[in-house]
Amino acid sequence: MSDTQPTRRAFVRTVAAAGGGATLTAFLAACSGDGGGTTAETPTPFELAAAQVPVGGGVVLAEHRAVVTQPSDGEFHAFIAICTHKQCPLSSVEQRGAYCACHSSYFDITTGSPVAGPAQIALPELPVKVSGDTLHIG
Repeated sequence: MSDTQPTRRAFVRTVAAAGGGATLTAFLAACSGDGGGTTAETPTPFELAAAQVPVGGGVVLAEHRAVVTQPSDGEFHAFIAICTHKQCPLSSVEQRGAYCACHSSYFDITTGSPVAGPAQIALPELPVKVSGDTLHIG
């Protein structure tokens, strides 16, 4: 074997190191930052029966990446259901608000503003139009 050609072992070690470095970089990028907002895309517009949204609460619609709330009877709001802290999907709507289970952030169901946990930025709001018993969101 020529001295200018790398050994098979050296080649494999170099490829493994490069792959591991790329994986580590991707992992650290996902966990870095101060939660300066959401990178979530605006969901595609959709419709929802108003009866599916409890008064004084809400529902997380993972398939639409949205949370729809009804703070008081007939008052509807919708937000992108991605936490502004570390971009985890919201998991539920509880007494304290729309909840992100990743780091225990809660968001106000009327304004989308953070009320507890590490999140510092409000959830982006989505337009809601009420037409009879149907909500048009997005």
